[in-house]
Amino acid sequence: KKIIALAVAAAFSAPAFAEVTFYGIVDAAVMNKSVTGLKSSMFAVSGALSGSRLGVKVTEGLDNGMTAVAVAEYKLATDASDGVGTARQEMLALAGNFGTVAAGYLQTAGYDWEAAFDPLAGSQISPLQNVNSGFLVGTTAVAARLPHALAYISPNMNGLTVAANYTTNLTDALVQPASGATAGNKTTATMLSATYVQGPLSAGVVYAGTANDDAGFNKTTDLGFAGSYDMGVAKLMATFQTNKVDNGAGTNNALSFSAVAPVGPGAVVASYAKNSIAGAGDDDDSSFTAAYVYNLSKSTTAYGALNQVNAKAAGVKTDTTILAVGLRKKF
Repeated sequence: KKIIALAVAAAFSAPAFAEVTFYGIVDAAVMNKSVTGLKSSMFAVSGALSGSRLGVKVTEGLDNGMTAVAVAEYKLATDASDGVGTARQEMLALAGNFGTVAAGYLQTAGYDWEAAFDPLAGSQISPLQNVNSGFLVGTTAVAARLPHALAYISPNMNGLTVAANYTTNLTDALVQPASGATAGNKTTATMLSATYVQGPLSAGVVYAGTANDDAGFNKTTDLGFAGSYDMGVAKLMATFQTNKVDNGAGTNNALSFSAVAPVGPGAVVASYAKNSIAGAGDDDDSSFTAAYVYNLSKSTTAYGALNQVNAKAAGVKTDTTILAVGLRKKF
């Protein structure tokens, strides 16, 4: 039995000299939600501040200073029987002095852009996420993660880092158009970004666009700008993004302003976002969050937050208010 056990362990063990890291986040909260016209209700939820996840990262040093990296990370539902859910990212990469090249199911430059300039990115209480439905760029947007993707990230060049993402097909289906066809339903997407960090100042720009050889396809283009400045007593952040679909409807906009101020072992976070949807008149949304994040240790965080969303559609106003108290554990 011992011999069999050793043989099985050897068959599934990591390659020699490879470093294997298991990591994750477990985030659980109690949330009270009130919506216009509905009774308020209390829920125990997973991932109010950060999406719960479980992942493994394998790195191996190669010749010429290069490193091979594999990452497999999956959603984790701590409030239901779903357990480990769909992938957040599944990546194989090669890193060196030239930068990093990667392939797989990838988090994109659009994901990284919002994560860098929205202090509540990836949470259920992010005002920017509440108002950017339909946009390509963002941590929960359409192109936050790309299937069948290729990516390049440059090394840090005196504070400047550039990245390029390309998906050979935006959907999970693998489509091969007929030879000589002028139309097809294979949709590709391209994303480019540049981020500059120098001392307390950070700035970022990101572009995303879709393409399809179908004559009836409406291409979508996003362009986002962001900046932040750390004054010591508070870090200020702002974003602005545009979204345009080639259907004659016009351009959609979204902006956000945020501040993070250290208070004791934690920080006060305030964030506001608003959109302007083309052709919708007064049917625009705004959202605001005030939160306090308290560090119980380097890996354990307690938090409390108030989030409000004001939406108006077809002349009907809907207000949503969320009160959340939770605990996040990283490992």
